[in-house]
Amino acid sequence: MGTGSLYTPVSTTTFAQHMNNSLNQYVEKNKIEKSELRVFSYGRFSNLKQAKGTSLARQHESAKAWCEENGVKLDESVKFEDKGKSAFSGKNAESGELAVIMKMLASGEIAPGSILLVEAFDRLTRMDIQQGMALMMSLINGGLMIVTLIDDNLWNKETLRDLPKFMMSVMNLYRGHEESKTKSDRLQDTFRLHREKGTTQAFGTAPGWLHRDSKLHPWEVDEEKAEVVRRVFELSAAGLGSKAIAGKATEEKWPVPMRLNRTEGRWHAQMAGQILKNRAVIGEHQHRISTYEARAQYWRGLEVGEPIKDYYPPIISEELWLAARASIRTRSVAKRRDTHYYNVWSGLLYCGCCGAPIQRKNETTGHSRAQLTCADRLTGATQCRTMAASNFDATMLQAIYEHDHESFAGQAARRHGDELGALEVEIDEKRKQIDRIADAIASGGGLKAFVDKAERLENEAAELKRRWAQLKEDDAVREEGILDETFVEESMSYLYVSHNEEARQKRAHLNLRLLRVVETIWVFGYDCAFIKFNNSDEIKAVPLPAKRLPSRAKEHVSRDTWVEPPKPVWDNHFANGIVLPEPRKQKPAGWQPSTVSPALYHDEAR
Repeated sequence: MGTGSLYTPVSTTTFAQHMNNSLNQYVEKNKIEKSELRVFSYGRFSNLKQAKGTSLARQHESAKAWCEENGVKLDESVKFEDKGKSAFSGKNAESGELAVIMKMLASGEIAPGSILLVEAFDRLTRMDIQQGMALMMSLINGGLMIVTLIDDNLWNKETLRDLPKFMMSVMNLYRGHEESKTKSDRLQDTFRLHREKGTTQAFGTAPGWLHRDSKLHPWEVDEEKAEVVRRVFELSAAGLGSKAIAGKATEEKWPVPMRLNRTEGRWHAQMAGQILKNRAVIGEHQHRISTYEARAQYWRGLEVGEPIKDYYPPIISEELWLAARASIRTRSVAKRRDTHYYNVWSGLLYCGCCGAPIQRKNETTGHSRAQLTCADRLTGATQCRTMAASNFDATMLQAIYEHDHESFAGQAARRHGDELGALEVEIDEKRKQIDRIADAIASGGGLKAFVDKAERLENEAAELKRRWAQLKEDDAVREEGILDETFVEESMSYLYVSHNEEARQKRAHLNLRLLRVVETIWVFGYDCAFIKFNNSDEIKAVPLPAKRLPSRAKEHVSRDTWVEPPKPVWDNHFANGIVLPEPRKQKPAGWQPSTVSPALYHDEAR
């Protein structure tokens, strides 16, 4: 908030006769030289748009003029300026240059008796009277003297002991706060009225891929940037993470589609993630209260009302939005360090002996392609068997594909349809209960009990909506199927291709589809594996190819004389069953260990 026509300095002849506030009087009384005084200035404006104006320059020139007039030198070795910091919220005193002044004063870097020049008190603070006085008194009690240039008053411990002087400071602080509060209230009322009317004219900000000539004109799509946004969603739906997308965007020099381009055209690691969360891509807008108090609770402000559909021109389909959201939720199962997606089993493989995660170590030469190794074996804690990826990948993909694929998809679709319908009914019932409580409160019922119940119902309704949205995301990707024969064959052809972007995207998509259908795979190297599918209690046992040395090895045995070694785990699970270790993975909130061991079976033995 700048000092303008709304500010009128308090000055009366009644107060003037009590004022011993000139610099000359202070110097004479304390018998010091002006050259001994350290004088520096503080400037501030509250809105970054004011950076284009002359606010700071005017404040600085006023400080220099005061120094010349009073025969002192302005210390310009330090510059205290708060740009875009609100004094009404106290942000400048919390994290701005004013906070730096307070710390330097407390530490002794600014000596007592130093002079701080400000245009007016409202440059320091526009907080309410209690907070404003506390701030001013902390500066003055720390030994700082404050000069307000607009009325040429000097404020220190001595002058504030004078009642008229003290009253004048209180009135100035109160006036600055009231001016800001009035402006804030008027602005909030204006936005509230426009929200209630459903107009877009009062809300000028929009995503970077939209623009308009004025608030009276409709939004127009910047197709170059919109195409970048669509590409981000397509890659996310295909299985690539935010960092991988940002890396591709940087490499291919995509334009940045953000409204505030603070990276000079560069993509940072979080940018793709920010785009993927923005529902404006499907035309929605969420009104928010962005006051200081609201931002203290959440950095983006507090949501007001329900999201408004068709507020902006949509640039992607809802189907693509849901597919990308489902992909993001699926990928959150595992934190990926394999940026080339060689490990298509990321987040799924665990050691059948100890439950530790299986790690993949790629090999650029040899037949194995990669070694699948128990994490505990890598640390020397166990001697669990390793296994070549080339012996594992094709067998496991084929087993997953063959697992009653059509029946599984049909059952899942029916189950999701039933659950969606039930959730919609339950959400509607919660909303009706909340409406009835609102009516009861309006008629003067027991307020606290009703409010508590309404809050509980709102939380329950929010959780139901979250689950409903998750099921809708699942439906968006269900039509493409999980694994089909063509997809498996195509994926296999790209499985070990290095330094190829198309192969990388194919592997990412394969990992995404596997995560959607498989929950856990326990691996016993060169023996067998057990697969637990999502949304199913069944566990499928799969025999794995035995280890065979390649022909170049000294110990190689020809095909005619080679005898497959025994598979003790595979044989034992038929005879006695097997207890699988709990996989050491991050547990979701509210997870409880199962007390019932699921039945293990093999398709041929059922």
